[in-house]
Amino acid sequence: MNKLKRHKQIRVFEGFAGYGGATYGLQRAGINHKVVGYSEFDKFASALYDANHTDKKGKPIHNWGDITQINPEDLPEFDLFTGGFPCQPFSTVGMQQGENDQYGRGTLLYDILRICAVKKPKYIFMENVKGLATKRFENTFNTLKNSLKEMGYGDLKYAILNTKDYGIPQNRERLWMFARLGGLPDDFSMTPPTIENGLRLKDFVDDNPEDFLYLSQKQIQRIKDFYGIPSFVVSEASCFDLYNRKIRDDGISITILAPEHNKLRLVEPTGPDGIEIVRKYSVTEQFRLMGFKNGEIDFANQSYTQLSKRAANGWDVNLVGILLNHIWGQLL
Repeated sequence: MNKLKRHKQIRVFEGFAGYGGATYGLQRAGINHKVVGYSEFDKFASALYDANHTDKKGKPIHNWGDITQINPEDLPEFDLFTGGFPCQPFSTVGMQQGENDQYGRGTLLYDILRICAVKKPKYIFMENVKGLATKRFENTFNTLKNSLKEMGYGDLKYAILNTKDYGIPQNRERLWMFARLGGLPDDFSMTPPTIENGLRLKDFVDDNPEDFLYLSQKQIQRIKDFYGIPSFVVSEASCFDLYNRKIRDDGISITILAPEHNKLRLVEPTGPDGIEIVRKYSVTEQFRLMGFKNGEIDFANQSYTQLSKRAANGWDVNLVGILLNHIWGQLL
């Protein structure tokens, strides 16, 4: 990444904060910033955020909670709104109910618009699954773009980027969106140069995974019978792609998914006894594949299930850092 020119500190409000993917990305990008508040409804995600982010005095950053209950007039002033509003209503692994999502998640993007219409931050940075930009949800996406234009943000700039193209071997496509009050130049780019570093999934696995992750031989045989897999013999740690019923040989992992999908499986090289080895991904492996370095995040003693949910619903902080650095390099 390029070193950015010296610039005035940017005040940030982090919506749908999760573990603070935007904060980690801003840090990686080298952007001078201060988080003045965040919004997170989930108590486990909030606890994880608080364990990893404080102000300069070491005090907690104020969590404004459920975004639907926020009165914009009560919020502090901020220059940048960040938010990865819930993607499940637009995801191919969800029910794709869009704005009619039975849990009310499909309309939360309108709370972003509601807040930004009042606070008028200079910048808005958002993320969602690529499905939002498909014809199926064209009306929702067009409403978002048109609303921002009416609010004075000009044309929304966006791009679908894949984690695997930026040095982390995870096939994770996400829609990234950015708007600036007053608009952006026509030649503004949302696509940073790709990165090829040769890293493969095997470079991200634990040295000594916990025992509970491993499947029994009976469970492995059941998978082989159900998916028609003749063998789980591999020469390097590889991802078993349950969706396509194959072991990937390209060194790439499928998208990190929430544990309820029960789709993340890693195949280890067969031992000297010839026994095939299949297991779940560990928490540390999932977070490495989300761009985290060892020890960079405090897991706050949370459970495997909760941490796996956070990884699945979070931002790839490596890609966010690269993208924000690319964006701000064009603005300064």
